[in-house]
Amino acid sequence: MKSFEEAKAVCEREQDPFYADAFMIEAWLGDVVLEAATEYAEKKNAKDRAMQTGQSWRAFLKIFGHVQDEDFHHVFEHFFRFADYDDVQAVKLLRAIIALSYEHECYGDYVGPKTMALATQRKEGIRLMRRSLERCCEWIDALVHFQTHALWHMAPLMLDSDAEKRELAALGVGQRNFVDKDDFGKRWWEWHHGEAAERFKDSPKWQMVGKAMAEQKERTWMYRELDIVVISLWPLVKLHNWTYRDLQSVARMILAAPHGYPLEREQELATYCQNVLGLRKSGLKGRSNAEGKPRGWEVALKLCPRRAESSY
Repeated sequence: MKSFEEAKAVCEREQDPFYADAFMIEAWLGDVVLEAATEYAEKKNAKDRAMQTGQSWRAFLKIFGHVQDEDFHHVFEHFFRFADYDDVQAVKLLRAIIALSYEHECYGDYVGPKTMALATQRKEGIRLMRRSLERCCEWIDALVHFQTHALWHMAPLMLDSDAEKRELAALGVGQRNFVDKDDFGKRWWEWHHGEAAERFKDSPKWQMVGKAMAEQKERTWMYRELDIVVISLWPLVKLHNWTYRDLQSVARMILAAPHGYPLEREQELATYCQNVLGLRKSGLKGRSNAEGKPRGWEVALKLCPRRAESSY
């Protein structure tokens, strides 16, 4: 669906309000991706970036903040339904839901079998749904952050300081990988390529498509596995107020090479998070767990079971 009018037409044809929400969900996730890309593209010095500061939830409220309590369960149901689709944006939502399910499995938090009794109470159930979606947004922030961080190293042209060039570079990379796309991906790329070709037919920026298609230059990625772990687990750092020592301890449980820079000292890891990953702790100072197993460590091992091979 390329416009809200088209989404409404599908709703009327199918007698199903889901498609209007699906269009808005896709727009919401797209906004989150664009904001993360802008942060990386316009702030070349990593220490100037501010990642995972509630971007997804703020973007959600801009689109769905008007929804009243009596209608919120429809939006909530449509989120889970959207996650079942075979679509790039749907996969983001699905992976966030999986992370949320791990938290529920370990601690009984958020929506799930362990909170069924609470969910049946109207006011408490709505608060539970809203709290669960807000938490889901934290996991979306982590996923989008990692994907953007990976692009920064693996496809630098897609994070050009010019937003239009970023769009065209994405088309070029898509063209390079066209044969690997499924039918939906191919149709979407062909539509986007045709639409962009018309918009940029007189612009020298169109050359970016061919440049991105041909160029496979990458940046050196020194600490890839560590970056996966830290970025992926930052929602746990925020929720449970982990200290950097807590994060250091959990990372050492996961990584194949758990020692060496920047995991040798707590302060080293703090500096690395701030100056390389754009991640900063806020709020009250936490207290490190004496056994090196802060609340949330079980969730961390489910997400990143060994050697940083998380689903992200």
